[in-house]
Amino acid sequence: MNGRSVAKIADLKSNDAQLVIEGLRAELKQQNDTSTRLAAQEDLAEREITIMGDKDTPFAVLKRVMATATAADYGKVSLAVIQREREVGAGA
Repeated sequence: MNGRSVAKIADLKSNDAQLVIEGLRAELKQQNDTSTRLAAQEDLAEREITIMGDKDTPFAVLKRVMATATAADYGKVSLAVIQREREVGAGA
């Protein structure tokens, strides 16, 4: 989160019984609490988060991250994917 690791994908894949990732939820709640103090009138449904992944990120992990964001009171969850790089000389 913000460049810091809060969980490892291998750990998430081995423990997929629980949908919410507690370490991430705690970090998101802390971020929310800070934001709430700065803008106390903001509606929970308007809080936004963007989750970034690439082709190597398993969908099951992305699903858990999205569920965790919702559990941490983020109302607008977006998913951004990183496109693969084009090969030099490849056609458009």
